[in-house]
Amino acid sequence: MNTKLKVSKISKIYPGCIANDNVSLNFESGKIYALLGENGAGKSTLVKILSGVINSDHGQIFLNDKLLELNSPKDAKDNNIGMVFQHFNLFETLSVLENLSIDSEKKNEELRVLVNEILRKYNFKIDLDVPILNLSAGQKQKVEIIRCLLRNPKVLIMDEPTSVLTEQETEDLFLSLKKFSNEGILIIYITHKLKEVLSLCDEVAVMRKGKVVSVSRTRDEELSSLANKMIGESLIKIKKKNNNTLSSEEILKVSNLNFISDDPYEINLIDINFTLRKGECLGIAGISGNGQNELFQILSGEIISNDSSIRFRNKEISKLNPKERREFLMAFSPEDRISQAAIPSLKIYENVALNNFKTSNFFEKGFLNEKKIKNHSKKILSNFSVNTDNVNLKSQFLSGGNLQKLILGRELITSPELLICFNPTWGLDVGAINYIHQTLMQINEQGKSIILISTDNDELLQLSDRISVINQGKLSKIINAEDVNPEKLGLLMGGGVIDKN
Repeated sequence: MNTKLKVSKISKIYPGCIANDNVSLNFESGKIYALLGENGAGKSTLVKILSGVINSDHGQIFLNDKLLELNSPKDAKDNNIGMVFQHFNLFETLSVLENLSIDSEKKNEELRVLVNEILRKYNFKIDLDVPILNLSAGQKQKVEIIRCLLRNPKVLIMDEPTSVLTEQETEDLFLSLKKFSNEGILIIYITHKLKEVLSLCDEVAVMRKGKVVSVSRTRDEELSSLANKMIGESLIKIKKKNNNTLSSEEILKVSNLNFISDDPYEINLIDINFTLRKGECLGIAGISGNGQNELFQILSGEIISNDSSIRFRNKEISKLNPKERREFLMAFSPEDRISQAAIPSLKIYENVALNNFKTSNFFEKGFLNEKKIKNHSKKILSNFSVNTDNVNLKSQFLSGGNLQKLILGRELITSPELLICFNPTWGLDVGAINYIHQTLMQINEQGKSIILISTDNDELLQLSDRISVINQGKLSKIINAEDVNPEKLGLLMGGGVIDKN
């Protein structure tokens, strides 16, 4: 029997934001449907309604002509709707089987038999007795998928599933989803990545500002047409940088940086040396988990490495904490904007106040000047195109792209001499990525310097003046970006070397 899912006139309103505005869509098994849109377009809100996580204010949902009442995730599961969220909902210290047993009424041995059948059927390779924390992101995602498959879903929803996956893990996921679809599972795939839509999906619905603006067959679309539908206008094309006019002035010098961790899950850094010039963007590439996070934390002062020298404008700063480094006009944008860069439950102006630069003057006679902070925050919202003017809005109501603009704006509005950023466009849509890339280019044009640690090779090749690769805690020789192509970069990321010619 074919599965048919109908969404009729769904609306959801939050303070100052219409997340879903009269959304109507039809889905049928045998196809993979893409739900495409910018961050904040309303995609995740819609699928959270479908999975019972939140309730709609208006509208109806039908599964095979049956009107559903989805007041909780249990209601969705009872109606054979499964969802794999962007952020995994797993207990890290428990084993795979223990995590699966939490959501199952079956005894462990019976559950083990069922799970092993799924592993064999879909060629998943996972040790059921290993703790979740020992798994890769792709394996964790498979655990979440298995949890759904144990309930024999008619509908499987994937919310931004590749945001933390490697290229190989993404390919494996696509193979699995195509198998599920061929077996009659209706798949809804939420993403902002245009290439994935064209390579995986049969139909695509585009959302913008809470509304469905287009429904079409993917074979009738191109990257440019989907991008234009997403943002409502043509993207500004960013030209690759030309580094022929770079200053010779050295702004940062890192010498003999070593880091040996007591934590077996951290990466040791070995004899890292590099310099950074004024107005330069130094790109650091690498496969995720090769020491990028540790390097960022040392450069930002979150970790103090006793066995290293970090000189900024000829001053030794290796023993300074992040606040002290900020007073030297250094700025930092970490990878995890939710847990490291912002506190979602705080208001926008409160998050702005967290990074109190010496030049901000937020304190007067020992007290916070709330009016000054709010005016400073309004300036950030305006200057960096954050899609709200309400500084009292809680940051949790901002989309990923707008939150990232706020974080970068908070760092850059003080005109720092150096910005160190780690995956600044991770999980963002094409419009937000384009905006942030333009902003980083402008910083260099103003003579400011950037260290760009990124797992996005296209981003690195587009923005960097020079590029190095971190592999197992070691930094490769730094080379001019104009001498690097994707193939050479891939070779370096795998631990190889490239011909000087």
